[in-house]
Amino acid sequence: MLKFVLRIFVVLAIGFVLSNEMVDRVANYLFEPETAHYTREAVRGQVHSLKQELARVSPDERRDYVRERLAPHYGLALQVLDPADYHASDFALTDAERRTIEEGGFFLRDKLMSFVTAIPGPGAQWLLVRLPPEPLVGTWVIVGVYAALGLLLCGFMLVWALPVWRDLEALKTAAQRMGQGDLQARARLSRYSSIRGLGDTFNQMSDRISALIGNQRDLTNAVSHELRTPIARLSFELDMIDQEADPAARRRLVEDMKNDVAELDSMASELLMYARLEHKSDDMPLEPQDARGWLESVVQHAAFEAGRSGVRCTVTHCDAGEVRLHPRYMTRALLNLLQNAIRHAGGQVQVALASPAPRDYVLTVDDDGPGVPPADRERIFEPFIRLDESRARGTGGTGLGLAIVRRVARWHNGEALASDSPLGGARFVIRWTAA
Repeated sequence: MLKFVLRIFVVLAIGFVLSNEMVDRVANYLFEPETAHYTREAVRGQVHSLKQELARVSPDERRDYVRERLAPHYGLALQVLDPADYHASDFALTDAERRTIEEGGFFLRDKLMSFVTAIPGPGAQWLLVRLPPEPLVGTWVIVGVYAALGLLLCGFMLVWALPVWRDLEALKTAAQRMGQGDLQARARLSRYSSIRGLGDTFNQMSDRISALIGNQRDLTNAVSHELRTPIARLSFELDMIDQEADPAARRRLVEDMKNDVAELDSMASELLMYARLEHKSDDMPLEPQDARGWLESVVQHAAFEAGRSGVRCTVTHCDAGEVRLHPRYMTRALLNLLQNAIRHAGGQVQVALASPAPRDYVLTVDDDGPGVPPADRERIFEPFIRLDESRARGTGGTGLGLAIVRRVARWHNGEALASDSPLGGARFVIRWTAA
């Protein structure tokens, strides 16, 4: 902690010195004309009075007169000069200064500390007026002042740094716990903390990591469980086919094996789709589609499965001329809903698309099956959750269809939910807004 404070103190001290020097130089450059004007106005009356008084004194007596009669009563240093002596001891006059002297004025030298003017009358002499020097301050006094300033600054730094250091330590501890596998570790910071935003961002990241790892763990466990069933069937069928002599029975076993392989392939495809939808890609914008044409094409795609199951699948309503969506993902979501509805319907499935507001869309799929109990309407969107725990190919499915539907809805910045259908079965709804 001490190293942290010292580093900040050194940076601030160096920054203060450099900034002070820079500001001083810039201020002198910018305000020098105003300062010179102010100084000139402040001494103009005294210089004029001195000139008038010395004009009445003969040139030979002016030096003694200044030394004996004027200097003791002035806080200013006064000196009578010959122009030749001034040129020899100081810088040469500029053209502007020469014109000022000729016009009876005075010019400033020595960083506005000296004023030179011509004394009227004979003798061609100049009067040098010098302001008193600034009081000398001992080196030890300056060192003491700056030392006290440094101590005060260091004290203020400690007052500021202590809570910041405490919060950084809390953030570090939470990060270490996360790194050691404690997915519930969070940074607990005061709402008045200077790094509260950083702590909130860390906690959001921790929540996301915890959710991702939890999802991956659950998904891995579920996948291993789901793969075990078709693999076990394949193993059993392979053993049976070697022992089966009847050609017809062997063909049935081969067909069963093909179905098991198709189930594994379908599960792998849905797993890939489910993983792909984990993160939305900003460079894949929603595309406009003809609403009625898109619905009809997806329903037509599911017509074969519906006909084989004796289910009538129709588009009953579409009041949107155009719908904005990702064609591949939303088509997959609607197909999943249709396949789910066909699997459980008694004989009828209806699809509708409404647009209650511009770029707001509501897609509904109704069936006349047994429906979904209210207590399970949220749970069915989790991966590998099936209300029908049967592993039969006709009713079981892979358990990822509705999970993919929800991810597609969220990918479109929308939601997916289940409710009661007017047909007496289940209604599944995808609602989204195209940005």
